[in-house]
Amino acid sequence: MRHSVRLAVAAALAACLTGSLVAVSADQAVAAGSRLSDDFNGDGYRDLAVGMPGKTISGKQDAGAVLVAFGSASGLTSKRVYVTQNSSGVPGTPGYQDYFGSSFASGDFDRDGYADLLVGSEGDASGNGSVTVLWGGTSPFGSALALPSGPSYPSRLFGGEIAVGDFTGDSRPDIAVTGQTSLRLYSGTFTRTKAPAGHDVSSPDPIAGGHLAAGDFTGDGKDELAVVQQKTTLIYGQVPGTTGTDHFTAESRLPGGDNVAAGDLNGDGRDDLAVALSNPRLNPNGLADPSNGSGYITVRYGDPSYDSGLAPSGRVYHQDSPGIPGADEKEDEFGAAMSMGDINGDHRADLAVGVPHETLGRAVSGGDVLVLRGGSNGLTTTGAARYSQDTTGIPGSAESADVFGSQVHLADYNRDGKADLAVSAPYEDRGNGAVWQLRGTGSGLSTDSVSVHGPKQYAVSSASGIGRTLLP
Repeated sequence: MRHSVRLAVAAALAACLTGSLVAVSADQAVAAGSRLSDDFNGDGYRDLAVGMPGKTISGKQDAGAVLVAFGSASGLTSKRVYVTQNSSGVPGTPGYQDYFGSSFASGDFDRDGYADLLVGSEGDASGNGSVTVLWGGTSPFGSALALPSGPSYPSRLFGGEIAVGDFTGDSRPDIAVTGQTSLRLYSGTFTRTKAPAGHDVSSPDPIAGGHLAAGDFTGDGKDELAVVQQKTTLIYGQVPGTTGTDHFTAESRLPGGDNVAAGDLNGDGRDDLAVALSNPRLNPNGLADPSNGSGYITVRYGDPSYDSGLAPSGRVYHQDSPGIPGADEKEDEFGAAMSMGDINGDHRADLAVGVPHETLGRAVSGGDVLVLRGGSNGLTTTGAARYSQDTTGIPGSAESADVFGSQVHLADYNRDGKADLAVSAPYEDRGNGAVWQLRGTGSGLSTDSVSVHGPKQYAVSSASGIGRTLLP
């Protein structure tokens, strides 16, 4: 499965790198590390960023904190790095409702072979917002850089969403960031002391926040960017035969939603796009709701015959679709979280779907996760599986307001060629929060040896809200 630019850029970089693991300066083209886009310490295992944007820091409510849990041969571990705006080398200071950790993305921006972490802080500086680059390395995150954010004004909420992709086709990772009224693109050379100034991208529709996903929908080697807002999804791409951010434009308009994920579901070498409308009552997009208020997902497949690489029509899935466990119930929020990854190693992405407000017995908003398999004809409901804290083998039990499935992320943490599932319940145990890991196997996710990490394992205080955000 292709993780849009994350694998494409890593492959492009690998072609120009030596096999040496000798440490080099950050500005050199020759790199050490593993060159994986989410391996922040360079040990060859993917890592997971876990956000606690509501955590109180230095007496400042909702200042926010981030921890990165490291992968290993046994998957995710309790070994972690903990970062706040009080950490040495991190710009800024903790402030009331900064929400440091409100969004994430990653990539190797300084081309040293180590993944770097982008951390959004949408409430920083009285709501103007900020994005911080935490630099990876053998001992990661000892230094950081704030992205130039352009115009500054209250309630801008810059950093609400972040995506990384090779949008301009130069084999370097570019960064897209939304604010309350803008989409900003960063393309060019990054060093540990300087980032490109950034460019506000023109839009045919007003930008009001938006969820982002990068994917090569056309299969031409460059990524497109999906900007999903309530009413409209805009697909941006580089005009063929051009270079530079001035020619990164909206190529098509599709129905909107409130969440998005990209990946290659049918294994044809082009990424596909899933757009969810998880709460049709609160976020109506103007179309008929087939889910009776439960939430639904529309999947469109990559197709080079369209400029944007995506057809106007798509396939719709909800809990009353044949083969999908459960039933449509108002405000289940089917699709509130989504992630694509190859769980069984068949080179096709599978789709994990969070349903955080699913009621399980007496547990109102206990929450669960559904997994739909990818196949040669795309997403299928055959063999769909359902997981919750009431599933045998998964630690804990479903309780009201746990919202298990609030965030999901598929990635191969133990380097066995199969994606594992990380799933969070940020209100577990009265707001402590926790992250579970289910391992991928040739037959799907395994409920054997499921791990769970909460305040004790991560060595953070209670009521931290662990897992309100995860690396997408």
